[in-house]
Amino acid sequence: MGIRQDMYTIEFQKRGLPHAHILIFFHPSNKYPRPGDIDKIISVEVPDPLKEPKLYNLVKSHMVHGPCGLANLRPSCMKDRKCSKYYPKKIQATTIVDQDGYPVYRRRDNGHTIDKN
Repeated sequence: MGIRQDMYTIEFQKRGLPHAHILIFFHPSNKYPRPGDIDKIISVEVPDPLKEPKLYNLVKSHMVHGPCGLANLRPSCMKDRKCSKYYPKKIQATTIVDQDGYPVYRRRDNGHTIDKN
């Protein structure tokens, strides 16, 4: 993808896995990554619990937001009876880059779910 430079920092917050903030500088000819490029490095889909049980359990333990919404109005993310983080996210067949240059990630309905309470 023509990466010129990158930098990152890893943070540990209240609970769960550490997370990283990553800044990538692309060569001008590759300034805006294509949706396929984004899909190669970012996934927001639930893994298959039979094919990838370890990854599934990590996602279940550390990467699932909620529960929040009308059934649970107490979490700090709730503002005016809505999740301020815009969960649950809608199913999205393909990754797109919106008019402001922000990605809207692919979230296919692969039939895999996580029950969290």
